This record gives sequence, structure tokens and C-alpha cells, in this order.
Amino acid sequence: MIEAHEKRHTALAEMDPLMREKLKEGGCVTFSPKGTSMLPMLRSRGDSVTLEKPPARLKKGMVALFIARDPHGGTKYVLHRLVKLRGGRCIFMGDNRSSADEPVAQEDVIGVVRGFTRREKRYTGDETAYKLYSRYMVATRGFRRIALKLLKLMIKAWKKLKG
Repeated sequence: MIEAHEKRHTALAEMDPLMREKLKEGGCVTFSPKGTSMLPMLRSRGDSVTLEKPPARLKKGMVALFIARDPHGGTKYVLHRLVKLRGGRCIFMGDNRSSADEPVAQEDVIGVVRGFTRREKRYTGDETAYKLYSRYMVATRGFRRIALKLLKLMIKAWKKLKG
């Protein structure tokens, strides 16, 4: 039997049916994302995210796990921020990306991030700093490269002020 706190390394594709079932029942699913597309918010394999069932109506700024389909029939699991809703389709973009993903049907959204953990500290998304960061990432999607450089400077200045 696997304890609730025990970590296992399993591909999301293998976990998809179990994740969907758990979320459909109102439960949560936690995993460690990999990749750099959500930097600086999420760090690969060091942080963990907790997903919950997507609401009936997604909102800009939410971070969601969805299935991205390529023209050749392949799929991959992506964790990105919703930056635009257009005609019932969702446009997502990684915080560390300068271009948006292809539009996704809401049915392809598996779950939305309820919170994340970094170095044993839990963030719920209700923190003022997180809300400001989320709004900033949505508002700057059109000029992301410049916005990311500005964000890095702001973080550096904040750290200096904090001591």
C-alpha cells in the first residue's frame, strides 16, 4: 500500500484516468511538474502543484493542466496559465513563454491549480502577491520577453529591500 505522503514517479499519461476520476469525485491530485515553461512561479521537480476539478467556467489567470493535441494526432500534458477565452476555446501560455499555445477545448482541461508548494511552504493562490503576479502574467502576454526581464528586476529589487 502506498502512503499518502509517499512520492512516486509516474507519467501523467498513465495517471490520467485516475486523476480524472479523483477530480470528478471532488478530490485533489498533487504532482511535481517538470519543465521550465512556468518559471518563475513553478520550478521543475522541486515544487508540487495540487489540482482540483475545473469550475464550469474557467477564468483568466487560472493555471490548468490540459491535453495539447498536435496535428499528427499526438498528445501531451501541459500546465499553463489561461490568458484568453475565445469562442468557447481556451488560450493558455506558460509564464516563461513568449507565445501562446494553440487553442484548447474546455473538455481537454483536466484540472486547475488549487495551490502549490515550494520548500515546504504552501501557497493557495489567495495571497495578494500571487494575485498580482497572475494579473501581471495575463496582462503582459503580448510583450512577454520584456515583461519577464522587468519581473526579474522587480524580484531582485524586492529581495534587496527585504534584506
